[in-house]
Amino acid sequence: MLTHYRDYESFKQIAVPLLEQRSDLHQLPLGILERGDIPILMAIAREGDRTIVVLQTIEEQAILAGDAFTYDGTRKLSRILNCPGYIGEQAIIEPLLASHSPFHIKMDQGVYALRKVIPPAALDYTFRVIDASFTDDAVRFGWAFIKETGALPATERSRLKNQQTIRKHIEAGTLFGLFDGNQLLAMASSSRPTSSGVTISYVFTPQRWRKQGIASYLVACLADHLLTSYPMVSLYTDWSNLTSNKIYQAIGFELVGRSVQITKRPKYQ
Repeated sequence: MLTHYRDYESFKQIAVPLLEQRSDLHQLPLGILERGDIPILMAIAREGDRTIVVLQTIEEQAILAGDAFTYDGTRKLSRILNCPGYIGEQAIIEPLLASHSPFHIKMDQGVYALRKVIPPAALDYTFRVIDASFTDDAVRFGWAFIKETGALPATERSRLKNQQTIRKHIEAGTLFGLFDGNQLLAMASSSRPTSSGVTISYVFTPQRWRKQGIASYLVACLADHLLTSYPMVSLYTDWSNLTSNKIYQAIGFELVGRSVQITKRPKYQ
């Protein structure tokens, strides 16, 4: 049922073609594999003609991507893997959330893909790469994003990781902002580039500049910029935030799936 891999290239040769069958839905694992970091765990699970790619890069969770197994098959796979958390398509994760489950939902997201931007109303702001002179502002935006979304626990380790991530984005030229003169109003990054697409993340606008169309205009500008180099742009949203989901759909993003992140309840950890 479960085949473990130790050789990274051998795993990629099996996993990438499977994931590319739905590249719009699988940009997260595809981007991680393209990055070249050696994962903690690489495995392929099979149940009949169904296949799940298992990829773990951090201790807290494993990524599950592919076909939905039966209820019993998914729970058996979880027992074998014995991870403290999982992230994957809703259909794959659902059996792990049955009654009396040790897991609870940490994050429920919509997965969107875009191939052509529907331009929103233009704003009198400037879209450009965020350079090193705005590092402090970007770090503050990034930390506020983490605390607001719960993308990472609000710990000192996460704060330092945010600083490192923001600085890497700035050095790579993959952090973008909307500016009013020299005032940074909002930011977003491009990440996990692959031959099939790239992902927009770290989308954040401070509270005082919200409800002005700034975030959607920034994302539209960034998506339009990225589509000159990639065939598709993907984006994850908070599924419970109906407003942001509608905003992204209005500029051309189409819902391609749901991604659920789960973690074990404290008493089971």
